[in-house]
Amino acid sequence: MSLKFAVLGLLAERPMSGFDLIREFDVAQSVVWPAPQNEIYRSLAKLLGEALIAEKETGARGRRIYTISKAGRTALAKWIAAPTDYTLRYDPILKAGFLAALPARVRLARVEADLAFYTEQLILLKKSGKERAKTGRPDPRADVRDMAIGMYTAMAEWCRDIVKAAERGE
Repeated sequence: MSLKFAVLGLLAERPMSGFDLIREFDVAQSVVWPAPQNEIYRSLAKLLGEALIAEKETGARGRRIYTISKAGRTALAKWIAAPTDYTLRYDPILKAGFLAALPARVRLARVEADLAFYTEQLILLKKSGKERAKTGRPDPRADVRDMAIGMYTAMAEWCRDIVKAAERGE
């Protein structure tokens, strides 16, 4: 996944400042993925250089508002239409492939840590969806939130199955 296209996608929704984008990529708020502030600003500079975005205006205290350009919309549309790489490069899935090689207590500790993470993410995602619903405004990322909830629900269920098997001595 490319931060470049995530930024273009967000700017296609509405003009934003770098600060607005940082909030979109905040760990507690982001449905797609978190990104550090320096990467976001580096990406904005690169997108400006490629003429995929433009500065719409400069606000108070030098706050720059960015908008997607026609070339940016074209690049975003091409990226969305291109074949998707469905290769799973998700660290927890790779680690799960090697759990059987570990002692039972270490395997259980890994699975319990993963379960805690998935549970926390589910709470954050559901809370974020409820808060967004209260605003009455359309949620442009409701579909991706639902997909993330489905993924984390499945991962948490897998972890629970492993924990139950460990409790049965399997």
